[in-house]
Amino acid sequence: KVPWDEAFRIVSAALVNTATTYSGPTGQQRLTRQGYDEAMVQTQAGIGTQVLKFRGGMPFLGATRIFGLYRFANSLALLDAKLRGVQPDQAVGGRMWDSYTWHTDLPPGDPMVTGQQTVDFELFTVEHAKLVTLWGMNWIATKMPDGHWLTEARLRGTRIIAISAEYQATANKADEVIILRPGTDAALAFGVAKVIIDEKLYDEQFVTRFTDLPLLVRMDTLKKLQAKDVVPGYRPAALTNFARVLPPGQAGRPVPQQDGLEIPEAMRESWGDYVVWDSRSNGPRPVSRDQVGTYFDSTGITPALEGTWSVRLVDGTTVQVRTIFSLQVEYLQTYDAATVSGLTWVPQDGIRQLARQIAANKGGTLLVRGVGPNHFFNADNKDRAIFLVAALTRNIGHHGGTIGAYAGNYRISIFNGLPQYIAEDPFNLTTDPNQPARTRSYVRAESAHYFNYGDRPLRVGNKNFTGKTHMPTPTKFMWFANSNSLLGNIKGFYDVMHNTLPKVETIVVNEWWWTLSCEYADVVFGVDSWAEHKHPDMAGSVTNPFVTVYPRSPLKRIFDTVADIETFAGVAKALAAEAGDRRIADVWQFVDQGRTDVYLQRICDASTTLRGYRFLEMETKAKRGEPVLALFRTYPKVIGWEQTQESRPWYTRTGRLEFYRDEDEFIEYGENLSIYREPVDGTPYEGNVIVANRPHPALRPTQPAAYGLGADDLSTETRQVRNVVMSWAQLETTRAARAKDGLTHVFITPKYRHGAHTTPTDVDTTAVLFGPFGDMYRRDKRMPWVNEAYADINPSDAKALGVQDGDYIWIDADPADRPYRGWKPDDPDYKVSRLMCRARYYTGIPRGVLRMWFNMYQASHGTVAAHESRADGLAKSKGSNYQSSFRYGGHQSATRAWLRPTLLTDSMFRKNNIGQTMGSGFESDVYCANGAPKESFVRITRAESGGTAEIPVWRPVALGLRPTAENEAMKQYLAGTYVRTE
Repeated sequence: KVPWDEAFRIVSAALVNTATTYSGPTGQQRLTRQGYDEAMVQTQAGIGTQVLKFRGGMPFLGATRIFGLYRFANSLALLDAKLRGVQPDQAVGGRMWDSYTWHTDLPPGDPMVTGQQTVDFELFTVEHAKLVTLWGMNWIATKMPDGHWLTEARLRGTRIIAISAEYQATANKADEVIILRPGTDAALAFGVAKVIIDEKLYDEQFVTRFTDLPLLVRMDTLKKLQAKDVVPGYRPAALTNFARVLPPGQAGRPVPQQDGLEIPEAMRESWGDYVVWDSRSNGPRPVSRDQVGTYFDSTGITPALEGTWSVRLVDGTTVQVRTIFSLQVEYLQTYDAATVSGLTWVPQDGIRQLARQIAANKGGTLLVRGVGPNHFFNADNKDRAIFLVAALTRNIGHHGGTIGAYAGNYRISIFNGLPQYIAEDPFNLTTDPNQPARTRSYVRAESAHYFNYGDRPLRVGNKNFTGKTHMPTPTKFMWFANSNSLLGNIKGFYDVMHNTLPKVETIVVNEWWWTLSCEYADVVFGVDSWAEHKHPDMAGSVTNPFVTVYPRSPLKRIFDTVADIETFAGVAKALAAEAGDRRIADVWQFVDQGRTDVYLQRICDASTTLRGYRFLEMETKAKRGEPVLALFRTYPKVIGWEQTQESRPWYTRTGRLEFYRDEDEFIEYGENLSIYREPVDGTPYEGNVIVANRPHPALRPTQPAAYGLGADDLSTETRQVRNVVMSWAQLETTRAARAKDGLTHVFITPKYRHGAHTTPTDVDTTAVLFGPFGDMYRRDKRMPWVNEAYADINPSDAKALGVQDGDYIWIDADPADRPYRGWKPDDPDYKVSRLMCRARYYTGIPRGVLRMWFNMYQASHGTVAAHESRADGLAKSKGSNYQSSFRYGGHQSATRAWLRPTLLTDSMFRKNNIGQTMGSGFESDVYCANGAPKESFVRITRAESGGTAEIPVWRPVALGLRPTAENEAMKQYLAGTYVRTE
């Protein structure tokens, strides 16, 4: 422990030292010698501040407290200007890491279909629905405050269908339960879509007015046919439907003044206009992005949905064209009920019934996606497929009939005035509390998934698959707050710990609970808990319309802690003194004056949803428990309502929901059409295979040999970029790459209800609730804590493996890279990293699947040493008292980082996070790497008996209380015979 001022000085010195060391050509040479990818070094460009990384975890939960790290990163442009001797217009701040996409919470197909970050709705919309289909969303467990909306809707007649990989908490609130193989949601959706199309149950009017399915594709290039291809001298149409084209040199308006999409003229020219085949005139007709909904009706065009034609191009040549609809329908021929049942384990009748129920409730079905399906490598395929079902049945943009995705609290665009705080120009600070800030962004953003991936890009064979806009820089300093996920619960934690952390020179953590992140940090700032805030703040929500205001707490601090925002100000003061630039400290002047509300008022004044509110009045109301509503157009808020009800274009090149991606990269990877791929690792079959029962004229993926890869190379790195097409009959005969090593089970790690992510699940009264192994007395001293981690396994699987209910087991994933790359059996780190836990018989899990909750605290070097040396066997780290729920390893022993090529392109257009503007390529938390923490295939080995010397089996088994071991009394209880009705 050191005094606060000393801690601030230490961090300041580390910032200056690191930025100085890696500035200029000499700094770049050091990075090259250390083995970093040359593309990363080039991106760093000799700017020392670009190796300094910052992350506020789920920052929408604290507009100033958590977003403050990004303001701090922006202010480091002052340090860069001093170190490199450059002018403000050349200065660069630190690097911001993502949040929503880092948690793998983004449904990555949403930006591909809509251009929008995520399509969602406030959860009380369920009151308006006739049918609710839950695709991997465990509403009752993960949205506990909102659970009553679902159950009350069902009481009023709403039908609930739960679709999940196991019998989950929400299942007993549903009318129907569909259990499917993990990671196969897209295949199920395609099976549903095929039934809807085959039985003519789709809404043709919605499809032609709002989607790109009627647009034509050139069969020579697989590009969408553009109007300029067939109309001599064609000029893109003027855009007036919620859009304004900006001439060269004209800047866009501030966010609150934007009354439509602001499109630079060069971008508009690059988009062009597209073409449909008009059945009335029997010829091609141009369509602009304005012409959606009623604006399309006014054209008088009757677009054909199916057909193949020859068109004459302006250069005199003739090409064959087809509608996107016809191409997609041809691909869907693979997904007959028998094939889909084989792929997904869903009975054929269940597929048909699901399709018919959704189609029977057009405009009245909610398609609600949860976080679980996002956690598979090919999650974008899942979103594109489910969106297709929604579009076919007119279930987009209606109160009670729409699509949504729920994972985390993310939509910072609700507070679209945040740049007033994050991006205040440190060279031109506004010291008048009554004036808006002058803004200029000096920071650059990147995905933390590259750090997770070993601080490297996706380079496989002879190709770098990482787009320039996505390219990370080397990580030498990291500071994060409000998060255990960036380190202590990072995917493949033990690989990061063993292979990546040794090259990181400083790790700073803000925390009020000692987590595994703290165990491996250099500096831990002890900050105020949620009940101790001395600075006001506010948060928003995507599931309800309220603004949560944190008033200043009257409670005394329990320990010598400070606010998160005070750590930023404290380090800034020390940095200002060291750099000799007072402006670095002045960035936080209103924190020093106890006027953090000034920053919050500026955010309100510049936010579309908050303009007119006075923050101090909001704080006063919060003290009285009075809520404040965000100012949305509808109640409840439904993303897509304006597009469907008011015929506004989506944030795509065509203005339509796009199911065909004609960017070069998507064509190269065989994903121009909406397709299904096998999971990359979490499958008993060959991973990442494109499933198509017959050749398709629009699927021409680049083969492994073109990347310098062998056809039989199924290593984890290679699988990420393999574009191999198989029929289901072929795929069914394959085995997972490591099945020969005894790997048998798909390993999934969802969240549990008794933990806020991984905070604070080590409290004894919380830990003891995590399943059936809780014992406050720890009668079995092998237990690391009053409860311990376990994996749910189907009893039939367990018995086949010789595992009794309650036994200790080892869980091992692909030995090529897990628990970490380069492990050896005699490594000290290997003992710490290899996953041991209890096995719990659970009949609600399908055979071939293993489930473990991801909330429990994992083993560290300190906890393993304690577990093996303490007389009581507690896995409690000496010195820090960090308490593990594992004897060895953790759930992240079997996971790793994955990078998906379709999420790393520079060419795909999407809406920017804040404001009515669009761009292409990387956009933090919108279009970037998204991870795949449920991609794991494992071997299960019995380690120890669950019993003790006194009782040879786990005691509940001996008592006859467990599945397959029920005594007569338990059987009567399960049969309900203890209850008598008269």
